[in-house]
Amino acid sequence: MRKIALIMDGWKRFFTYAWPAGILERIHETNEDVNLYIFTSSGNWSKDEDYTIGEYNIYRLPKLDEFDGVILDLDNIICEDVQKELIQRIEKLQIPVISIGKEASDFYYVGINNYEAMQVVIRHLHQHHGCRRFWFIMGPEGNYENEQRLKALRDYMTEQDIPFSDEDFYLENFEYQCGINGFERLYDRWRTVPEAIICGNDNIAVGVCEAAKAHGFTVPEDFFVTGFDNFDKAEYYVPQISTVEHNREEVGYCCADLLLKLWAGENLPRFHYTSAEGIFWGSCGCRRDDIALDAREHLKNQILYGIESGEFDEEVLFLEYELMQCSTVKEMMNCIPQCIPSMRCDAMYLILDDHINAFKKHPELYINQQLVDDEGFCTIGYPDTMKVSFAYEDGKVLDTEDMSIQSIFPMFDYKEGGKNFLFLPLHFRSKTVGYFVIRNAVYLMEKQYLFQIIKTLTTAIENLHKKEKLEYMNQMLSELYVRDAMTGMYNRFGYQSLAMDYFKRMHGNGKSILIMFIDLDRLKYINDNFGHEWGDFAIIRTAKTIMKYCDKEAIPARTGGDEFVLVQRSISQEELDGMIANIRHELAEISEKEKAPFCLSVSVGMTLTSPESGKSMEDYVREADEIMYQEKTAKKMARKSEKEECKRGE
Repeated sequence: MRKIALIMDGWKRFFTYAWPAGILERIHETNEDVNLYIFTSSGNWSKDEDYTIGEYNIYRLPKLDEFDGVILDLDNIICEDVQKELIQRIEKLQIPVISIGKEASDFYYVGINNYEAMQVVIRHLHQHHGCRRFWFIMGPEGNYENEQRLKALRDYMTEQDIPFSDEDFYLENFEYQCGINGFERLYDRWRTVPEAIICGNDNIAVGVCEAAKAHGFTVPEDFFVTGFDNFDKAEYYVPQISTVEHNREEVGYCCADLLLKLWAGENLPRFHYTSAEGIFWGSCGCRRDDIALDAREHLKNQILYGIESGEFDEEVLFLEYELMQCSTVKEMMNCIPQCIPSMRCDAMYLILDDHINAFKKHPELYINQQLVDDEGFCTIGYPDTMKVSFAYEDGKVLDTEDMSIQSIFPMFDYKEGGKNFLFLPLHFRSKTVGYFVIRNAVYLMEKQYLFQIIKTLTTAIENLHKKEKLEYMNQMLSELYVRDAMTGMYNRFGYQSLAMDYFKRMHGNGKSILIMFIDLDRLKYINDNFGHEWGDFAIIRTAKTIMKYCDKEAIPARTGGDEFVLVQRSISQEELDGMIANIRHELAEISEKEKAPFCLSVSVGMTLTSPESGKSMEDYVREADEIMYQEKTAKKMARKSEKEECKRGE
C-alpha cells in the first residue's frame, strides 16, 4: 500500500478541493493501492499571529519519511519561515516530491504555465485590440504565480517597446477589495484611465469594474479589463470578464499520474504544465454567444447551493447549542454526527494532548499562578504520545478509554486503496491541543463545510476546558480554605463544618461513630531542645501516619499545634486496637529510620457515640480529650518515676 502526503493551506477559510479531487480521480481510475493523506490548515486569513502559528503546526504532525510521495502546495502559505521549514524537511527525503504551482528546490513542478498564460492575455489586448497604455492590478508580492505573471507582462512590453513604469502597477492580494483599492490609487495618481487594466485574477477584475462605475466609467466602453482563473464571477458578471481558463482538478490528476509513473521507474522531466486557454468576453470588447445557455444552469446551481448552505447553517447553530450542553469532550464529539447529518464521512477521530488535563495533575502550580499562560501545550510539533479521545467508524462509536497514539501510523493505515484521510489542527491560539481526522471527507471538502465545523468544535472544547479548569481550581481553593497547609489534614474550620455535618447525618440514620482525640507527645520539649524544624517534622509525620491508617472516608483534623481529632465510622474494638497499634509502631519506626533525636509517640483518647444519648458532638470530643489526657498524665507520671528511680540509683 502506497501513501501520498498532500500538504496544503486553504484559500482563506475555503478548502482547496481541486487538488484532492484530481488526485483521487486518478487513483480510482487506475485502481492502484494508494491512499491520500491531506494535512491542511486555514492559516492565511486571521490577523492573529498566534492563531496562524496554531494552524501551521499541523504540517509538523506527519513523519514524511513514512510516505511514498509528497505533494506540496506552498502558494497559500503566507509564512515564509513555515515554507522554508517544509522545504528543508522535504529536501532530505528519498521519495518523489511535487510542488503545485510554485518552483521550489529541485522538486517536480505541476501547474499551469503562468508566464505563457499571461502573455496570451497581454498579446490579445495589444495585437487584437491595439492597446498600448496599461495599468496592472495584481496579487501579493512574493507569491510565485503572481511573480511569474508580472514577469510575463514586463518582458512582453519590453520586447514590444510598450512604455510602462512602476507607477502603472498596484500589488496587494487576490481579493475583490484589491481591485477597488488599486483602481482608486492609480486613478488618483494619473487622473485618467488607460486603454486596458490587466488584473491578477477575476476577483480583482470585478472590483476594478465596480470602482470604475462609481467614477462614471463603463467597461468596455472607456477601457478594457481582464482577469485570470475563470471563476463563475468572470462568466456571469456584466460585462463578462475576459480571463484565463484552466482546470484546477487537472493539476491534482497530473500530480497523481506523475507519482505513479515515477514509482514505476520512468525517467520524467521536472516541469509538467496543465492546459490553459485565454477566454475573451465582453470586458475587452469581445463576444461569446453560448453564455445565455449556461446562465439558467448557473442560476439553478446557485439556488440549490443557497438551500444547502442554509440547511447547513441551521445544523451548525443546532450543533453550537448542543455543544453548550455537553460536560465532556466525548459528549461533544457524539453531537457532530447527530447534529450534522451532512457530514457524510466513513470515520472521524479526535486526538488530544493530555496536557489538557494538566490542571488536575498539578493544581498547586495553577493556584500559585505558575502555569497561567503555559499549560505545557506544544507550539512546535506534537507530543510523542497523545490520547485518542474519540473514534467513530462506520456508524459506531469506539471505546477509546485506554487508547493512545504515538504516530499517525499504524492507526490511520488502511489495507484498501483509494481512501483519503483529512488531518485538521485543533489549537487554542498558538497552543496545539490536538488534531481532528476524517476518513473519506469528500463531501465536506467539496461543500466547504470544514472550517465552520472545526471552528465550532474548537471553540466549544476551549470553553469546556476553561470551565473545567475554573471549577477545579475553585474546588481546590475551597479545599485550601478548609485544609491545614502544613499537614494536609482539615483545619479547625474544615473540622467544624464537615465533622458536625457527618455527626448529624450518621446519628440521623441511627448509626454511631468513632471519635479519637490524639495528642503529639512532648512537642514543646522537641521545639525547645531540637528546634522548630524537628517540631514541624514531628507534626507532619504524625499527621500523615494518622491519615494512613484511618478510614478512607474519615475526617482527620489538626485542631491545635499538637492536637488531632479523627472522626469516622465506628469499628470493632479489635480493629480499633489494631489501628492505634499500627500508628504507634510506625511512628517509632520513623524516629529510628530518620535518626530523630527523640522518639515519636502520641497519646490517644477515643469514644463511640450513641444516637440515643442526646449528647452533642462537642460532648463526645471532650470525653475523648479527657481519656487522652488521662493517658498523657499517666505517661508523665511514668517518666517522673523513671527519673526519680534513676536518681536513687545514682
